[in-house]
Amino acid sequence: MDKIVCVGKNYLEHAKELGDAVPEKPVIFLKPPSVLRSVAQNQSIDLNIPCDRGAVHHECEIVLQLKSGGYRLSVEEAKKAIGAVTVGLDMTLRDVQAHLKKAGSPWTIAKVFPDSAIVGPWQTIDQLPKYLETHFSLKVNGNLRQEGTATQMTLSPAECVAYLSEQFPLCPGDLIFTGTPKGVASVVPGDAAVLTFGPIQYHVKWHGLKP
Repeated sequence: MDKIVCVGKNYLEHAKELGDAVPEKPVIFLKPPSVLRSVAQNQSIDLNIPCDRGAVHHECEIVLQLKSGGYRLSVEEAKKAIGAVTVGLDMTLRDVQAHLKKAGSPWTIAKVFPDSAIVGPWQTIDQLPKYLETHFSLKVNGNLRQEGTATQMTLSPAECVAYLSEQFPLCPGDLIFTGTPKGVASVVPGDAAVLTFGPIQYHVKWHGLKP
């Protein structure tokens, strides 16, 4: 894996809930592999969140794993490049992000911190051929927070890959977070969650990362 690429504002209702203007094309940002955590099927993982940087929000989303890369791919080429899918979390320092937006600065420090990218067990496209219509969800402390399908995206997964490849070369093994539906909210130490995406399921629990 060369990089983790994240697509922001790819669900209309999520952009609206943040009070943001809906962009013509989704926002793109990167996360380094050093913040990535992986969880096996039906397993639980302990995650850390900083306790001194304001609100920490969950963003549940479909994640793609590329089996091939390329530059300036067509949508059809991009579709063939997707090797596997899972459901993941793009964790966000929301107060920090709001400050950066107001200043017109990049979002990087609001998106890159320990345990800020989480992925579950992978299903190949052959194993989950109807993943575009497959429901995914996040429950926190037993309460449904987020749910959706890829059909609700502004850009479909293949269109996301093609669009990203217009900007920079993609590599085999790259992970692509495809955007989050509405329902983002804070988590605090002690909160526990379950993520599902068709046959995929796993659990997470957050703990405080001391200053």
